[in-house]
Order: sequence, then structure tokens, then C-alpha cells
Amino acid sequence: MNQPNPAQHEAGSPLESRYRRLLWAYPGDYRIERGDEIVGTYLDTVGPGRRWPSPHDALDLLGGGLRERLRGYGALGLAAGFPLAATAALSTLVAVAAFLLLQVEFEDPRFARLDPVGPFQTLGAVIWLGWLVVGLAATTLPGSWTRTAAAGGLLLTIAVPPVAAVIGQPGPPLFVLVPTAALGLVTLALPSHPGWVARSLPPLTAGCVTAASVAFSAAENGGNMFTSYGSTPELLAMAGGSMVALVLLVGLGRALRADDAGLWAALLLATPAGLLGADQLSQAIWGTSGGGPTSTAFAVTAGSILLVGAALLAAALAGQAARHQTVRRRVLDSACPTCGHRSTATARS
Repeated sequence: MNQPNPAQHEAGSPLESRYRRLLWAYPGDYRIERGDEIVGTYLDTVGPGRRWPSPHDALDLLGGGLRERLRGYGALGLAAGFPLAATAALSTLVAVAAFLLLQVEFEDPRFARLDPVGPFQTLGAVIWLGWLVVGLAATTLPGSWTRTAAAGGLLLTIAVPPVAAVIGQPGPPLFVLVPTAALGLVTLALPSHPGWVARSLPPLTAGCVTAASVAFSAAENGGNMFTSYGSTPELLAMAGGSMVALVLLVGLGRALRADDAGLWAALLLATPAGLLGADQLSQAIWGTSGGGPTSTAFAVTAGSILLVGAALLAAALAGQAARHQTVRRRVLDSACPTCGHRSTATARS
């Protein structure tokens, strides 16, 4: 019979110390009460010779710590809102990727005054193909495989611009890349066991966008409405607004059933949606230079959107925590000091 490696179970071993560092994701009282039990459980499941927690264990511990902290704030709806926001973010990315690939990347590069990258206008085609692959994975291989693919899509989004600069090839502009990276970050929270609706959204979205692209081409009758990325800021802003509006509509419907996950999801997506419209907002505030806002104007606008989004989320969490503490205080004040049960009047209210 296989015997466990005694070294990995010794108190103070490097592996145990590293697991305990990850426990800082949990609230202090929870660590004191259950920290030894949690670390012991993980140590009992690792293989012999391991010195570092696996990525799965690390993410599991960090996610568990986040849920416990949100539980203390009375904001478990935020934890439930992450998968919903990730599903909406991936559907939006698939829609944007399909449209930009068909309407921009396959257009004649001379319209954008660029040297072609094979059959495409820019190296950004690699990013859009990558997100379409992530959408396919979400339909056929949901769960950890899709989250791994989403991480790959995010890394691809971040890596392509410097690679394009090094090899001297054109790439997508910042007003496209920044919201793509923000949406890609949200997709890392894709659900482990999505329902059939979530699994069917990527191919359905890709099919609808492809049909719309064909309709655009037919309506243009030889014209070129979308000739480069410079002709798409309005469309990106519309995509961001539509994403938040649809999620908010779903959230309001779920709120009628005392489920606030959809409202939290809409709040999580507000920042990526704002970044999708950052170019338009920059033009409205700072004006244009050579057909678009300057890089400094766009950076200031995008940074402001990030700060406002973070402030809104923090304010919502603070408000929910205050409300949760008020409810708890009322319950404790009305509890019987002997048996701990609430009074009948309080229970009915």
C-alpha cells in the first residue's frame, strides 16, 4: 500500500507554509477557526514530492477566501454575479471578434493605408480568431478547459501588440485592445457547469453577427462602410451599451425572485462597457486630432472610467455591508438571551 510522504505533512514544511500564505485570502476569524483544517485537507490530497500548491489549489483557495469575505459583507450575490458577467463578456467578445474579422480584417488594407499581414489588414486577426476559439471551447468543452482557453485568449490579446511592434507589423488600436483585455479578464470567471443557454450563446452570437456582416456587404452593394478600425468606434460603444442593457434586464427579472446576481453582473460589466465607448467619450471631451483623440486623451479617459467603475463597485459593496450589519444587529438584539431564538414578531417581520 502506498504510504504518504511524511515530509510534506510536517508542521512548518515549505508546502504547508505556502498553503498558509494563501489562507490570507480568508477573513482573520475564519483563518483562526478553520485554517488548520483547510491546510490539512489540501496536504492530504497532494502527491509526494510537491513543494508548491498547484494552480488549481491556489485558485480554489483564493476563490474560497473571496466568497467568505463577500459572505461577511452580505454580498454573496457578487460572487454569483461573476459567472453571469463572464458569460456575457464572452458573448460580447465573440460578437466583436466575428464582426471585426469579417468587416475589417478581410477588407483591402489599402483602405487603411497599411501593409497587409497575409490575407488580413493587421496582426489583430490572430486575437479575433483566438476569441472565436474560446467561444467554441465554451460550447464543446465547458468548465476548466474553457477557462484555460480564456486565459490563453487574454494572453494573446496582451502579447500581440508588442509582437506586432517588434516585427514591424500593424496591429489593432488601443481603443479596441483595452476593452478587449478588460472583457477577457472577466471571462476568467466562466462557470464550471454552464447550462444549455450559456453554452449555446457563443455559436448563436457568432452566427447572428456573420449574418449581419453578410447583410451589410449586400446592402453596401460594392461600397465599404467598415474599411478599417477607425470606422468602428460607434459600433464598439453600441456593443458595450447593449451588453450592459441586456444583463441589467436579466438582473431586474432575477431581482423579482430575490436574486441580485444579475444586478451585480451588470455593475461588473459597467467598466468594460465604458472602455468600449472610451474613444467616443474622448472625442466628445477632448476633441480629435487627425481623425481621433490623442493617446494622452484616450489614456486619461480610460483611466477615469476604471476609477469610476472601481468606485461604484466599492460603494455598492460598502452599502451592502452596512445593510447586512444593520440586519444582523436587529436579529441579535431581538434574540432571546437564554435560547438564542428570535421573537415571533421579529421572525414574522
